[in-house]
Amino acid sequence: MEQRTLQAQLDALADAARPAGIEIATLTPYDIPTLAILTLEAYGEPVTAESVLEASEEIRLSFDGAFGPITEDSFIGAWDGGALVGAILVVRGSPWDEPTDDPVVMDLVVDPEYRRRGIATALVNEAASRCRDWGFDSLSLRLDSRHSGAHELYSVLGFDEIGA
Repeated sequence: MEQRTLQAQLDALADAARPAGIEIATLTPYDIPTLAILTLEAYGEPVTAESVLEASEEIRLSFDGAFGPITEDSFIGAWDGGALVGAILVVRGSPWDEPTDDPVVMDLVVDPEYRRRGIATALVNEAASRCRDWGFDSLSLRLDSRHSGAHELYSVLGFDEIGA
């Protein structure tokens, strides 16, 4: 499994209007169980009691800063009528030995039924806005080569491969 690091300058990220009816807001630890289910569904994993518990624990660790420094507004959700349909988790420094000290997207997930509606773009744009507020100029992420659709999205948004 090949992984690549992508980076975008915040002022170069493609801006887009938020999808109609979608609310974008900060996730809290109270959202962990719902976020765990969304994550499993987004990655096509079975939603069982055991898998939800495992995913919830990993997300809780994210909220505790185990994968990088966070602030209270590091994690962002997209809701449609009260249902969580997308999320982006951003830490304020790379948890890996990467050639960047920028904020890093740890995960970006969208409910499969809500894909291709601009939700991922809206979440990345909101994360970019928050990164600017934190005093950063760029945003990075690590992309698994198996996710070709995600690579297309990030490329359209203005992310380029670094450290190649």
